[in-house]
Amino acid sequence: MALSARALAVSQRLTENYGVSTWSKKDPMSMLVDIILSHRTKDEQTAAAYDSLLKKFGSWEAVRDAPTNEVQDAIANVNWPEVKAPRLQTIMRQITEERGNLDLNFLRELPVEEAAAWLNRFEGVGPKTTACVLLFSCQLPLLPVDVHVHRVSGRLGLIGKKVTADAAHNLLQALLPNDPRSIYNFHKALLRHGQRVCVYEHPRCGKCAITDLCDYYKTVVKA
Repeated sequence: MALSARALAVSQRLTENYGVSTWSKKDPMSMLVDIILSHRTKDEQTAAAYDSLLKKFGSWEAVRDAPTNEVQDAIANVNWPEVKAPRLQTIMRQITEERGNLDLNFLRELPVEEAAAWLNRFEGVGPKTTACVLLFSCQLPLLPVDVHVHRVSGRLGLIGKKVTADAAHNLLQALLPNDPRSIYNFHKALLRHGQRVCVYEHPRCGKCAITDLCDYYKTVVKA
């Protein structure tokens, strides 16, 4: 209960500090493409590659059916386009074979566990990608843990130092209300904090609004 209270206090204070994030307007299929492109890639590069795909091909169906080398060329600015291009097309073809189209809006109506299990079957779609699609586009209560959320949570002491990002999904979500908005606020708050203040090297603790809630500050910086 103490950790839950701390997690909620962190989320509330950082949300007040950075502002409330609006929900994404991307449909689930578009979000799936976006998140796969984003793996180990900066936001600006991801956005450029996403726009490049739609500008060149016009639809996800056209991306699915295009020569792989052309898809790879369209996303050449992201990391590992030679992996992501065939992966995207394979997933799109598997979805089409099973569903008859690339409309993933049906996921919005499924229980969160069922929706997560459906997405997790595809190669290259792990817990973070699944959670991003279901939370951001479907507003289902599932927490994504990216490198920033993982790092900040560890420094705060919300998870143990040896807890992996995959394991952190369930541990952190258990600390939060089972409510999409609460989970979204927590994710966005820690993401922004990790990008701007609690950075990987030399965290800017002097600019941090939650040092009183942070194990790292108490045991490393202050000590």
